[in-house]
Amino acid sequence: MSDNTQIPPEVTPNPATEPTPAQSESLLDELRSLGTQLEAVARAFLNSNQAHQIQQDLQKGVGEVVDRLQALRSNEKVTEVSEKGKQFVEKAMENPTVTEAHTKVVSGLAGINEELRKLAASLGENRHQGE
Repeated sequence: MSDNTQIPPEVTPNPATEPTPAQSESLLDELRSLGTQLEAVARAFLNSNQAHQIQQDLQKGVGEVVDRLQALRSNEKVTEVSEKGKQFVEKAMENPTVTEAHTKVVSGLAGINEELRKLAASLGENRHQGE
């Protein structure tokens, strides 16, 4: 099945054609206008009853989570399990194999972080060179 639809030459995109200064200015004007409209919408939303309701719901939810966490902290069973967990970790760290594994994991994570820092710096340099 072939598509015999032809695009008229005046509509065919030409990558070598650069926009005229008037077209560029028009594009910039439209982008500025879009930015202004987005800002107006964001401000209107932030000042709306909906945004205030969302903020109140979030504050209420966070308050409930904090209350539950504090209740858990004061629970004797949770405290007991937490203490046993700490003792287990301390005892495990006395084992040379566990200590070596811990050291290797920390070293590996440090290496990954260093490579990510280098990549971020390189990407930042490339972005500044392109400007």
